[in-house]
Amino acid sequence: MNRLGTLGVVALAYVLLEGGPATSIETETDINVVTGLDFSHSVSLDEHWIVQEGLAKALLSPEVIRAIQHGHHGRIGFALFGWHTKTLPMLPWMLIGSADDARVAVQQIRAAFSEQIATESTLRRVEQRFGRPTDLSRALSSASDMLKAAPFRSTRSVINIIGNGPDNVGADAQGARNATLALGFTINGVVLGQDPDVIEYFQQKVVGGPGSFVEHVPSSELMARILTRKFINDIVIGFADGSEPEPDH
Repeated sequence: MNRLGTLGVVALAYVLLEGGPATSIETETDINVVTGLDFSHSVSLDEHWIVQEGLAKALLSPEVIRAIQHGHHGRIGFALFGWHTKTLPMLPWMLIGSADDARVAVQQIRAAFSEQIATESTLRRVEQRFGRPTDLSRALSSASDMLKAAPFRSTRSVINIIGNGPDNVGADAQGARNATLALGFTINGVVLGQDPDVIEYFQQKVVGGPGSFVEHVPSSELMARILTRKFINDIVIGFADGSEPEPDH
């Protein structure tokens, strides 16, 4: 390498190490999204596999990738965790700005699901008498902490909660919801199933913030379609009334 080339490499290294313009540009996103998945015993292991594939298909869908790339920065921050009475790490924060990024995220999500479901299979045999309750307030607090610690700067932060029942541990979800909204975050919900009481609970005590909404998944066949629409809603703050996105031409 000639002297000019060497100086260029040194200069680039200096900028990166010192946290100069290159680093700050790389860490700006159009939105930071953290998704929490219910791992309480009310969600069956079969449903977890359905959610996993629904997430994978949604993240890989051309519609979601186009929505991401049409943003000002053309990328989002994305993280995923499981929850019941504690938090289960699944996908740490990463940037998604392309189909290749989405494929990397999906590979990590599938690996995390396989590990968690293998653990769940053992634990559920041990805990079958008592089960594992649904601590929605903890899920909201954990998601809020993850957003506050996100390594990417963004003017928009969204929490997605995917579950099928109300909080049944200690304090209700409403207090944690209100504390989260006070930080300026938006909370959206996806209800597994079509129980009207659970849907209303999510609407009244879980979701909130600008453009917030609740989707529900009435059947496993619709999982990928609804999660695709849900992520598009997150990214473009559109279709908040649950209507279909406009088709691409």
